[in-house]
Amino acid sequence: MAKPKSCTFLTAGDVAPDRKHGRGLFGKAAALLREADFSFVNLEHPLARSGKLMKGKPFFHRGVPELAEGFVEAEIDVAVIANNHMLDFGEDAFFETLDVLDEYGLPYVGAGKNLAAARLPLIMERKGLRIGVLAYSTTLPQGSAAGPREPGVNPLRVETAYRIPHNTNEYPGLAPGIVTRTLPADLRRMKGEVRRLKRQADVVLVYVHWGVSMTHAVRDFQREIGHAAIDSGAAAVFGGHQHVLSAVEFYKGRPIVHSTGNFIFDVEEPFFTEATQETFLFGGNLTRKGLEDVYLIPAKCGIHAPP
Repeated sequence: MAKPKSCTFLTAGDVAPDRKHGRGLFGKAAALLREADFSFVNLEHPLARSGKLMKGKPFFHRGVPELAEGFVEAEIDVAVIANNHMLDFGEDAFFETLDVLDEYGLPYVGAGKNLAAARLPLIMERKGLRIGVLAYSTTLPQGSAAGPREPGVNPLRVETAYRIPHNTNEYPGLAPGIVTRTLPADLRRMKGEVRRLKRQADVVLVYVHWGVSMTHAVRDFQREIGHAAIDSGAAAVFGGHQHVLSAVEFYKGRPIVHSTGNFIFDVEEPFFTEATQETFLFGGNLTRKGLEDVYLIPAKCGIHAPP
């Protein structure tokens, strides 16, 4: 009887390096990532020297192209580029980043020259197992969402409402409740893309840049997206953006990793705390049944140093 096809998997938190070169970027974690048959991380900003800062962007960053060496050294299989910083320095820096990733032979997913390109999944084969990856961003600074003719990231738009739960005459100063939901058209599109990819791949992984910065809590729209992706055939869903750790949820026995925090983050934002240094790698075995035997490895964020 043939042994079921499987391969090892590992991912880590958001990576935003700002150093002179990429050698030794992942430190001891590089060996762990190399050992995995399949790995991906979110590249949190452009790797470029060109471009002009996007007007009105309060928090922004980028790294030099040579930092891609670190991804190659760690044998990262996929760079996710669906996030709120990928267009911090405009279209020129964005396109240079795509050229850099191509030059270093680093496949990417979640953004492109237009919406059709940004929506494209990646399919890779490891040990006879076909692995499909899709990536989206719910964090969408003005001008960052890809359009029919505009470059950018693969968007999943979210509506936010604030509701007062009680009579304010009796409870003056009461804090409003926060209600979020994914735009139905975007959610339908994502579900369709996951279903189509599942017909082409043995296992589907979904990444979403989501949540609220510096917040451990999981919002309604995250659960909505995560559950919809798994209902449509995803084996696991991974998220980032919050800078701090968040829940690992199991839905129908499949993991939704809401945030693994910052893994490498050389940009020290003024609102960062000790909690932003807490991170972990998340791994397991990929099979046709999904992501099994999952585990995490606690780590400390690399700030101008390896994690």
